[in-house]
Amino acid sequence: MLAARAARVVRPRASFARCDSRARFSRVVRGVASSSRVVVVARATDGDDDVDEPSASTTRADDGDDEIPIWERRDIERKAAEARGGFPWPVYLLLSVIVLIAATGSVFEYSYKNPIFGVVQSDSFLYAPILGWFVFTGFPLAGWFWKKGIDGANEASELQDKMDGY
Repeated sequence: MLAARAARVVRPRASFARCDSRARFSRVVRGVASSSRVVVVARATDGDDDVDEPSASTTRADDGDDEIPIWERRDIERKAAEARGGFPWPVYLLLSVIVLIAATGSVFEYSYKNPIFGVVQSDSFLYAPILGWFVFTGFPLAGWFWKKGIDGANEASELQDKMDGY
């Protein structure tokens, strides 16, 4: 015989005053009402089982993020990103493109024997080492700048998703 053994009253917390539909939906799914009404949660049991613990479907997982309003959370995340230092990710991508163009240009300068910046002629003993330095350090440096820029863009995307609640 099924008997209602435990009933408890779940009252919404006052800190859930946000009005966006996603937050309201997530609170209803977690088992906490989004309005000021009182919700009674009951569980039917078989026989004489003693029910002391609330079921997992009726409890709300405590997130520290729900306690802080979204605008304050964004400010905290923005300050943490600024404290980390470095350039913004678009600067790394721009540097990658500039260095890649310079390294590719150095290959053409060497193959056509044009003077470097109009200063170092092709018959100079410094001609090959200077262009070699641009070529052999330019391509790896462009790759490093590109990777750093992409990693920064991914991090910024994840941070924005976190701030938006996804």
